[in-house]
Amino acid sequence: MVFGIGLIVNAVLVAIPVGGSVGALMGIDAHRAATGQKPLFTGGTNNDGTDSGSSGSDSTGSGGGHDTVTNNGVQNTQYCELSWGITPPSKTEQYTLNPNQWGVTADTTGNGLCMNVTTLVNQTYAAQTAPEFSITWQFDPGPQTAPVHGYPNIRVDDVLPKEMDKISELYLDLHWTYGLGDTTAASTDVQALANANLATNVAIDMFLDTDADKAKNGTQAKFEVMVWFWMSNEEAQPHGWGSPGINRTVSGTTFTLYEGTNDNGQYVLSWVPETIVEKFTGDIYPLITDLYNLEGSSYPAKDDYLGSLSFGTEAYSVNKNVTFWAEQYKIDIKS
Repeated sequence: MVFGIGLIVNAVLVAIPVGGSVGALMGIDAHRAATGQKPLFTGGTNNDGTDSGSSGSDSTGSGGGHDTVTNNGVQNTQYCELSWGITPPSKTEQYTLNPNQWGVTADTTGNGLCMNVTTLVNQTYAAQTAPEFSITWQFDPGPQTAPVHGYPNIRVDDVLPKEMDKISELYLDLHWTYGLGDTTAASTDVQALANANLATNVAIDMFLDTDADKAKNGTQAKFEVMVWFWMSNEEAQPHGWGSPGINRTVSGTTFTLYEGTNDNGQYVLSWVPETIVEKFTGDIYPLITDLYNLEGSSYPAKDDYLGSLSFGTEAYSVNKNVTFWAEQYKIDIKS
């Protein structure tokens, strides 16, 4: 029997259907209108003088002054900062969410990006659960040298770094969607999003290194390993696109390995599926262990450390507002 090491992160709906998130967003809009603020996703600076480019953190679970709507003990809070660490109180494992708009500059145009996080007001989180979250955004295309505006995500906290050979399984239970507009969609209409010229991807992002401290740092780690679940178009392609490597089928999904180096000189190894994968349940650890068998210094070794693991979407550009929704996300790191 395999025992977990005390890490399960799960973004499940706390008994909220799609309409629940829609209602929460409508409530936030009503609150903003009543207090003289701009409607959601209109870009620019808030009327209260709070610049959307600020950064910080919120570990209180109370919203920290952000737009919040509470209904039947369920709280939906919106974060539109460029960077803001959101670590809701939990009686079990910790996790941090972040809008992470690292590519937004003074020259960026569009409606911007906001992260909506759902938590329980009384902090009585069920074991093995984390908040539901969604991302609504719209950016015009950036320069070819810097097309990505951000990677809003949820990141595992506390249990990493950990040596890869001490891990036996990375069990993932995932369901996500993308849709047009400011509300969550029950399923992804790929053609409608293509018509809106959506450039994005949905992926798990991991960093590894022989040094435990460097493995925790997204710019210092030697290796970046990604598991993709969708690439909307070739504008959002992985490093090494056009030169496919080995294939691996995991839980019925076939992934192809692409590899290259990024601007930081890191080796980037991306497993990309043949088509969109909205739902995935299974162990993704073989996608890492397969790399051990490849020869050369551009591949990690089994005694390297896994220092960071996050899940989110890379925001490139789109003609109109779109919403990414993590209806369910559970990652169980077992040893």
